[in-house]
Amino acid sequence: MSESRVVVVSGAARGIGRAVAEGFVAAGDTVLGLDVLDAPGGERLSNRVCDVADEADVARAIAALLDEHGRIDVLANVAGIVTVGPIEDTGWPEFRKVVDVNLGGVFNLCKHAIPAMKARGGGVIVNMGSVSGHVGQVDHAIYGATKAGVIALTRALAWELAPHGIRVVSLSPGSVDTAMLRSDCELEAARTGRTFAQVRAEREAEQASGRWADPAEIANVAVFLASAGASYINGTDVLVDSGWTAK
Repeated sequence: MSESRVVVVSGAARGIGRAVAEGFVAAGDTVLGLDVLDAPGGERLSNRVCDVADEADVARAIAALLDEHGRIDVLANVAGIVTVGPIEDTGWPEFRKVVDVNLGGVFNLCKHAIPAMKARGGGVIVNMGSVSGHVGQVDHAIYGATKAGVIALTRALAWELAPHGIRVVSLSPGSVDTAMLRSDCELEAARTGRTFAQVRAEREAEQASGRWADPAEIANVAVFLASAGASYINGTDVLVDSGWTAK
């Protein structure tokens, strides 16, 4: 059995999830990345194609991990998707997909990882919220609702699992330079007749720093929240939004 911590990161193929996985590796941990996309591994990083919205798929992935490593120390729920547009233009299948991935994926992974954490007497769960779970964003009602749900789930689980030595926290990024955000801005630009540069400038202006975050800046916070240095942080959401919600 590896002497380093065993960490599960969902959404690890790209964007924030990839940065989080690499951040834990840099901290000396052994990481299993889960994603619907295949991705290259590396030293102490292995990846498995897994749909977090599919409970059976998640159960198989966690069982395989436990067969290999025998434990789970940290679960980082990062996988997420977004839909952009007015709610009246959002179909039920699209609504269900966003809910099933963003909130259902957290449920599925927590459900199947928590027994292993209880068995070893502790662990940390880090959930990815969003500034959209705190503020009203036009054309992001469904996405924001799922992220608010993740934050609420985090708070409830923190109390439910504290007697077992398991901390549960979330963090909510502002705008982060990822393929998902760029696609989001491209869709908004096409729908509103503006350019990508105009939409990006508006998004950047929502941060006090006037820029998008690098995924590594979010990953640094996730790794810290899972560390012993954050042992008294539990049941809360940490905003990493460059002051967006402070205005």
